[in-house]
Formats: sequence, structure tokens, C-alpha cells
Amino acid sequence: MNKDIKQELISAKNWILKNQKEDGEILWDDQGKWDFWDHCECLIALSIYEEWDAFNKGLDFCLNKINQEGLVKSQYKNGAITQDYFEAHHAPYIYLPLLQKYYIDNDLNYLSSYKSEIHQIYKGTLKFKDAEGFYHWALDENGLADDTLITSSCSLELSRRAYNMICVLINNEEFIDQEEIISPTKLKSNKFDRGGISRARFSMDSYYPILCNCGTEQDVDNLLNKFYVKGLGIKCVEEEPWVTFAESSECIMALHKIGLSEQAKKIFNEVLKHKNSEGYFPTGYQYDLDVYWPEENSTWTNAAIIMAADCLYDITGKEKVILI
Repeated sequence: MNKDIKQELISAKNWILKNQKEDGEILWDDQGKWDFWDHCECLIALSIYEEWDAFNKGLDFCLNKINQEGLVKSQYKNGAITQDYFEAHHAPYIYLPLLQKYYIDNDLNYLSSYKSEIHQIYKGTLKFKDAEGFYHWALDENGLADDTLITSSCSLELSRRAYNMICVLINNEEFIDQEEIISPTKLKSNKFDRGGISRARFSMDSYYPILCNCGTEQDVDNLLNKFYVKGLGIKCVEEEPWVTFAESSECIMALHKIGLSEQAKKIFNEVLKHKNSEGYFPTGYQYDLDVYWPEENSTWTNAAIIMAADCLYDITGKEKVILI
């Protein structure tokens, strides 16, 4: 099955390559939008297919976007900044493709060559941390955003784990950060969503904690009852008739991690039905109107599907960084 699914998703991988520019930038699609986190998701997918030339160009493009403080602006379009602030979880997500590459090719020299950038980024990430160990989600010229978000914190936790593993591999154990960014105890804190708007209506706030070892099977039941649409996948937002395939794939990885692989495979097979005639996937499906919406085929959606396939069917035969 692993060879079959790898072959089936080559066109999704090729869509990512098609949207990579000569300088290494991997766009969302042909509309020119770019952000660091989604670019890193694409790098993980490229590493699964061992597309090393594209991976290397893409990694260097990312690192060239990092400023001297180890931070990166939130979003760009056609090279211009469109969201002029820094998000805590963006820059450190680079550790995941770096570590995934190492898991696959064991090239320690490559990993070590980025030692200074690796530590620079983590130092920058700590700017978002408060005295109680929670992370503000954003920073701009006016200071830190007065809120902490569950999904952002979960992404940061995965990055912290990857950073610690990299520190061991490059013999820099003295930089290891032992403090968990997300935990079952921290999830109960009123630090989250203190802006007065609950994000519980977003599926990612339900499955990302599970991906970070902070969920139970009861949490899974609640998640599926709230967001799963039979035959289609996972809704992005509870009240909207809109299944999104990146969220579906991330949820699939969370289900697999907690040991519910058969349920994960069932949803994955439902996602595969949405592959278009050219072999790649749209961002989402609005099932009340029976339309794929928005009118985009985001590269990072295709990357998440590839990552889910590797988790379920072991395309690489190597460790999966998303499951650390």
C-alpha cells in the first residue's frame, strides 16, 4: 500500500514543485501569496519524496526571510509584506522539515551547517514567552498581542521538541529547553482566548492538542461529533458547511498518533476522493452549495495530505517528525 499511495500522490507533490519559484519560494498557489509556516509544511512533503534540490532551495529561501532577531513577517504576496507582524509559531516551524530531512537521509553535516540559524530562531521565539511559560501569539511594532492561542502553542510545542532533538544531534545539549509549551494542565488555563472570543469552534483547537499528547479518546469522540462530516472529512469551523482537507489531514495524523489508525484511514480515503482531474487537491469543499471553495488549490493542503499518507502508510520507512 505504501508504494501505491506514494504513486497516487506524486501529482500532489508535483503541484508543490510547480508553485516553487526559482529562488526557492513555495507559494500558496498561483495567486502569489506566501507565508513561512505553510512553506515549511511543503518542505516536509518534499522531503518525504526526497526532492532534495527543491528542498534545499526552499529551506534557504525561508532562512533568508528571518531577520536578525530570529523572526519572520507573517505573510507576503508577490514579495511584498501583507501582514506586517510576527507570529510566534512561524519561524521555529523550520525545525520540523530540518529534522524530517535528517530522519530520511541521516545527513548530520547538513543539519549542523545551520547551527547558528537554529539557535537564533529559538532565541527569537522566546521573545513571545511570558513569566508563566505561555506564549503570546504575535508581536508588532506596538508590542505583544495580549492573547495566547491553543493551536499556535501546539505548533510551538512540536517545534520545541524538534529543536531539542536537533540540539542532541548537533551536540548542543546545553541549549535544550525542558519546559513544555502545551500540556494538559496548561490547556485548562484562562490564558487562552483571553481576548474574549472562543476559538473552540475551530477544529484545529480540538485536534492539535491530541497531536501534542494532550488528548484522550473522549476528546477524540467530542472532536468527531463536532467536526466530522460523514463521507467528506473534517470541518474547519463548527457552524460552517465547509470541509477543509488540510484540517482533515492534520486530524488524521492526530487520530493515528493516539492509536485510532483505522478511523484515520477511513477519513483519509474520504479525502482522496476530492483529488481533481489534474491529480492534486483543492483547499476545501462547501457541501451545502456543492462547490470547492475557495477557488484555490493550496500547496500546503497538498503537503498535509502527503504527510498524513506517510503517517498512515509509511511512505518513507523513517520516523515522522509530525509525530514526535
